[in-house]
Amino acid sequence: MVVGGILASAVFVPFTIAHGPTSYNLEREVLGWDMHNWGFLMGTLPPLLVGAGLWSLRGLVAGERRTAFRALTVMCVAMLLFAAMNFAFRAIGPPFDLFLLAPAGVVAALTVRKGPIRLVLGLLATAYCAALAMVLIPLETSDSFGGFRIFGVIAYAGVGVLWAAFGVTLLSTERPNRRAS
Repeated sequence: MVVGGILASAVFVPFTIAHGPTSYNLEREVLGWDMHNWGFLMGTLPPLLVGAGLWSLRGLVAGERRTAFRALTVMCVAMLLFAAMNFAFRAIGPPFDLFLLAPAGVVAALTVRKGPIRLVLGLLATAYCAALAMVLIPLETSDSFGGFRIFGVIAYAGVGVLWAAFGVTLLSTERPNRRAS
């Protein structure tokens, strides 16, 4: 989860440089790769790593809360389907996953146990909701105020940092419990 989050944030930079700051692809290359190669990497490996990591930790995160477990399951499935779609298209495709990640993130954040896990999930849910709101703005309007780049900073770089923080939070909050057992 941590590696996937860091990778999403890191790959966003060369992807955006290659693509350009608006929805119009400038067709540049960065380190010999165009936006399709960077998009393929950004749209497959990070969601696969984060989704697989979260899948294996759903029970730990949700505890006895069934609603939280179901919401986390929806988030995992959305990320894994997004990665599969991007793999099939060989580049990053439309962010359809946000239509599942935003509401499932809100439900997960509201139903998991209190503490740092809830806080980071709440920040993730907020970022997903903000990204979903940006997706719903028409491209002509969005491009006029830098919306394409703002969306990417929220949906890929910001969410990537938050997933890495979530993984670190899980490691730090669960470590004392492991020692006790």
